[in-house]
Amino acid sequence: MKSPYIIGEVKKPRKMVSLAPSLTEMLFFLELGEKVVGVTEQCDFPEEARRRERMGSFVHPDIEKISSLRPDLILVLERIHRRFIEDARGRSLPLLVFPNMEKVEEVLGAMEEIARIAGDEGRGEELVGSLRKRLEEVQKRVKPFPPVRVFRLMTDDPIISPTCSCYQFDAIRLAGGEPLPLNFEEPYTSVGLEEVMDFDPQVVLSCGRRAEERPKEMCPGCRAERPPCRRVVEEMARREGWRETSAAKEGRIYPTPCWLLCRPGPRIVDGIELMAKLFHPEAQG
Repeated sequence: MKSPYIIGEVKKPRKMVSLAPSLTEMLFFLELGEKVVGVTEQCDFPEEARRRERMGSFVHPDIEKISSLRPDLILVLERIHRRFIEDARGRSLPLLVFPNMEKVEEVLGAMEEIARIAGDEGRGEELVGSLRKRLEEVQKRVKPFPPVRVFRLMTDDPIISPTCSCYQFDAIRLAGGEPLPLNFEEPYTSVGLEEVMDFDPQVVLSCGRRAEERPKEMCPGCRAERPPCRRVVEEMARREGWRETSAAKEGRIYPTPCWLLCRPGPRIVDGIELMAKLFHPEAQG
């Protein structure tokens, strides 16, 4: 199991900067919000995080601004922040680096590691333990039922979906789903429509919204011409190829908000609970 690792000299932190929405959510869930002095433009949950100073964007953090705060610890993602990590090394900035998380258990373990470094290991174990208990309850409910075939759709041109090296894949499995088997080292890959049709998903989890819902506001810094978060699932269900799937025929193409699957943080457990209800309504009794 991959674990976060430290670069530089780190003591018990009193001032922390988070450079990813998922890491910000972890810090606040662990009751460490008062120590958070900086976040990115995309860090929008919980509401209190919006009141922290902005350190640039998730993809392009402002190292000058971050350095000026003299933080005791900066939380970064290895896969996204490679350039920043190199620059931060040159300035001897203290980093906690999170590798790509392939399993939900790695997400939970990462939170326990943050709590340990922050000097509150016992409270961290208690809080994360509550998430594990909820996952155990989901497992008990869905275990008697055969898994349903699930396709997770992110972008649709090209079609991008998480692989077995992504926590999203694992989350779907824990909720009682059987994801399209994509065995790659990279966490996301492109998929041909023919491959999706051959898989014939019973459920599609699509970034987007229902027709009656208002379009989501564009995230800060987003320049996409067709943001996946604004996709209308009813329109997608009528497209050639997709309309032939069992999911479209049975009305089981569901819009998934960003928090449900796209952030490997504490709310991934909320997402797994919701997916279990969508996959196995008969198990909710």
